[in-house]
Amino acid sequence: MDNEENKTAGKIESLVIFKCNCRCVMCSTGLQIDRSLNNDSYQSIRPYKDIIKDIDKAVKMGAKGFAFSGGEATLRKDLPLLIRYARISGLDHIEVQSNGKMYVYEAYCRKLIKAGANNFVISFHSCQENIQDKIMGVPGTYKQAVQGMKNLNKLGQKLKINIVLTKFNYDHLEKTVKFLLGFDIAEIRFTMCMLEGNAAINPRAIVAKMSLVAPEIIKSIKTINNRFGSYIYNMVPCLLPGCEKYINDMGQMDTILIGPDFEASLDEERKGKKIKIPECKECIYDKKCYGVWKKYAKVFGLDEIKPIKK
Repeated sequence: MDNEENKTAGKIESLVIFKCNCRCVMCSTGLQIDRSLNNDSYQSIRPYKDIIKDIDKAVKMGAKGFAFSGGEATLRKDLPLLIRYARISGLDHIEVQSNGKMYVYEAYCRKLIKAGANNFVISFHSCQENIQDKIMGVPGTYKQAVQGMKNLNKLGQKLKINIVLTKFNYDHLEKTVKFLLGFDIAEIRFTMCMLEGNAAINPRAIVAKMSLVAPEIIKSIKTINNRFGSYIYNMVPCLLPGCEKYINDMGQMDTILIGPDFEASLDEERKGKKIKIPECKECIYDKKCYGVWKKYAKVFGLDEIKPIKK
């Protein structure tokens, strides 16, 4: 990236590992994780010094925060050391993205908090145990994640929940949100499943149409009723009347994603990999909305888009 010191980002997200203790049906990095299982020469854990460079880059760019992602970041034995480095480097927002399984151990939660982690993003997709375990691909994940959330709340940490919406869970989304209201929550992220990684293998079996998912998101945001933050990813405003302001893809601060062989602006990715219909030019959100992901449109078409005329 040119002139990186002069650029600013909302957040740097570092893919620190391509190993996982789950097998999520829609995992966007599932193919890399599979490669690590079947190829001993594949570097599934990025070198410590590389992650240090990512943290230094975040500081130079004036990023608002840093996120440890993967794979499953908590499988790195040196994660507390990396968190500690991010903290002493002056980063205020230090985020760990996780499936929550390791948080079943309260001592481990304490270790991460002591090191400096202060934003815990947990993938929790369903209040129904059998559905959560099915989506995560491993029995027992529901129980471990729920206990992990209790542990973090007990230790004074508010939770940030990421719900990836698929055919398996969108129809009871509001029930899941009501279940989560029993925890101390900072925000919920409603993420429309992308046709990447595992989901791209057989998308029609996993991905629900946006027009089916959108009404469930609207009901859920009404249920939250501004108790905490709500964010929507990978959806278009014409399907979310009254909830447009929650769509992260429109006008939010950028995230820079860094992996072993690449660095990408997620905002630029959206611009280049989305598509609109000609009528979108007449929509009041034309300048803010980049449209629908091309991979989604290739499978489901563009008939769902209904531009909101000026």
